[in-house]
Amino acid sequence: MNMSNPQKKGKGRRLAFRIASIAIVALLAIFLILQFALGSIIKSAASAAGPAVLGVPVEIASARVNLIGGRVHFSGVRVGAPEGFDADVFQLDDFLFDIDVGSLFGGADEPIEISDISIRQPIVSYELKGLNSNLQALLDKVGGGEETPEEPEPAKEDSEKTGRKVVVKHFLFEGGRVRVAVANGKGLPIPLPAIELEGIGEKSGGVTGIQAFAQILKSIVVGTVKAAAGAIADLGGAAVDAAGAVAGAAADAADAAAGAAADAASAAAGAAADAAGAVAGAAADAAGAVAGSAADAAGAAAGAAAKAIGSIFGK
Repeated sequence: MNMSNPQKKGKGRRLAFRIASIAIVALLAIFLILQFALGSIIKSAASAAGPAVLGVPVEIASARVNLIGGRVHFSGVRVGAPEGFDADVFQLDDFLFDIDVGSLFGGADEPIEISDISIRQPIVSYELKGLNSNLQALLDKVGGGEETPEEPEPAKEDSEKTGRKVVVKHFLFEGGRVRVAVANGKGLPIPLPAIELEGIGEKSGGVTGIQAFAQILKSIVVGTVKAAAGAIADLGGAAVDAAGAVAGAAADAADAAAGAAADAASAAAGAAADAAGAVAGAAADAAGAVAGSAADAAGAAAGAAAKAIGSIFGK
């Protein structure tokens, strides 16, 4: 009996060790599955939620998730054109979310903390049609994005529909270019200044995801419009300067042509006067020669006539 107890204890320990090993392996397997599967799940969810919120097509090429670091990395994001427009609004190849993982396990009334959202080297298309633009149409779809802490708290059913609130501690939008769209959505890329926001939703204890996105979108719209307006003004000033230079060159050319014409006219008049003087002198000389010849001929004729008369009456 005494020998059997140690054997039973040893078997129990080995069994516990095996169970613990199996549990650890299972947890690691689950973690790895989630690590790789969450990217596809988030990609599908974002691709479905984008059109519902924005009212435009949204495509995402890939999404990678780091569970330990709380990072979500989207690449190849395309936000399509609102109704009535042609150009895609955004093309994003580097779109990062850094989430405080601990805040995900908070209560329903506690906001999810997003420590950082970074968008690098995006391409924004700014398309104007009449008095409206594609960016304004997108902003109108999601609302102005202002925090409204003075408004009453939403009902429990509404809060469940909108989900937990969020706080975005830092947002960075840098290295962007805006393309002022013309025919077929093409245009000259213009550099965009960096846009940086801090503390979205902090004052009000959190905002809905749509409100946070609207505030971010509003800052991008304002920065884009300013950059586009400045570039258009610069192009207009350059065009005025070029027109002035062309007009000045034309005036100089006209003055030079007028001066050359006056000189040519003066030279032609002098030549004509000289030619007229030469012709008149030649005519006078010819007339004098003719007159002299006529006088000589008349004198000779008169002498011959006198001799003839003298011969008649002299004899």
